[in-house]
Amino acid sequence: MKIVALTGMDLTYLQEHLPADLHNRVQFHWFKSSEEAHSVLPEADVIVTAGRINPEALQLAPNVKWVQTLSAGVDKLPLQQLAERHIVLTNARGVHTIQMSEFTISLMLQWVRKTNQLHDNQMKSVWDHTLAFGELHGKTVGIVGAGAIGEAVARKAKAFDMQVIGLNRSGKPQPAFDVTVSGEEGLTQLLSQSDFVVLLLPSTAKTQRFITREHLALLKSSAFLINLARGDVIDEQALIAALQEGKLAGAALDVFEKEPLPASSPLWGMDNVIVTPHIAGSSAHYTERASAIVYHNIRAMLDGGEMMNVVDLREGY
Repeated sequence: MKIVALTGMDLTYLQEHLPADLHNRVQFHWFKSSEEAHSVLPEADVIVTAGRINPEALQLAPNVKWVQTLSAGVDKLPLQQLAERHIVLTNARGVHTIQMSEFTISLMLQWVRKTNQLHDNQMKSVWDHTLAFGELHGKTVGIVGAGAIGEAVARKAKAFDMQVIGLNRSGKPQPAFDVTVSGEEGLTQLLSQSDFVVLLLPSTAKTQRFITREHLALLKSSAFLINLARGDVIDEQALIAALQEGKLAGAALDVFEKEPLPASSPLWGMDNVIVTPHIAGSSAHYTERASAIVYHNIRAMLDGGEMMNVVDLREGY
């Protein structure tokens, strides 16, 4: 089996830790751009990517049966082209659970403990012990997208004695949540009752602008919104207006409609907004965790086993 990786992501770990039973069964080629791989793509059985594939590169690989993306999101991949060619797509769902749940808790703590203001005071040599701080204790967090990451956030939130509402498609109760809801009625309940709202939805045709201006109006004026999903799951302009008008207290945003976030965006200069550059899923252990999925799926492809994280190309996740 010939595997061609097309990504600027560092795959040294994946190459160097290839299990012994696979050494003689696969040829692994890693290129940082599709242009560099033109000579080997015609012979590729598998393409590994970090979330994007140039459609032209896929056309150069007529024998590809499987694409493994090292990202969880697949919205930047040519899903229709993959479906038309009956190419199996698998993703790295599950590798973000630890770091993204930790990051979520850190953002909530950053907000209630006013660490941004404390840092600003330090830089100005200001000693102000009169600052008033909030707590996570007793607050309600609503998690929109109650999958594996959402469950991990919920478990960590319970350690701070928070109440947790989760929204999923089925409304089926989940052990980590105090309440599980679904549908528009459930979303209304979650938004109106939560002190913190965390967006963890995949980006699909069904979730674009999932959170609208009308939904934002349901939030408490004291609420804090965290978006670690994709920029297009929320009406960004409506969010900016709501923040400027005090319709909600603040937001932490790791994803945006346009990335990098343009310097002209008012979000950069807003005191009640925490901006991070799409790094919630970053971790020193990322490649190690993703590699375990790749190795499993290589064996499954070679031996006819069940592959992990097969994406429904019609649904987009």
